[in-house]
Amino acid sequence: MKITDILDAKLSLGMEIMDLEHDQACIIEELKQINREMEQEAEPEGGDVCNQYADAIQKAERKLEKITKEMKSKEKSMDELENLI
Repeated sequence: MKITDILDAKLSLGMEIMDLEHDQACIIEELKQINREMEQEAEPEGGDVCNQYADAIQKAERKLEKITKEMKSKEKSMDELENLI
């Protein structure tokens, strides 16, 4: 593999990782917002509103987990490319 190919691949992976970091930050902010809204609107004893917030939190956490796994995979690929140089 040529050095230029390796550098191009690293650049591409770096940009993908940056996009994933941005997505990750957005989901974290979304979770914070959901928690703020839940504190204001949900019933302390539970109920439908509380269940809706719990579902929203679980959905956001699943997205965050998926993005985190993808980031780790891309970072591993980046390390492997680094070792080729």
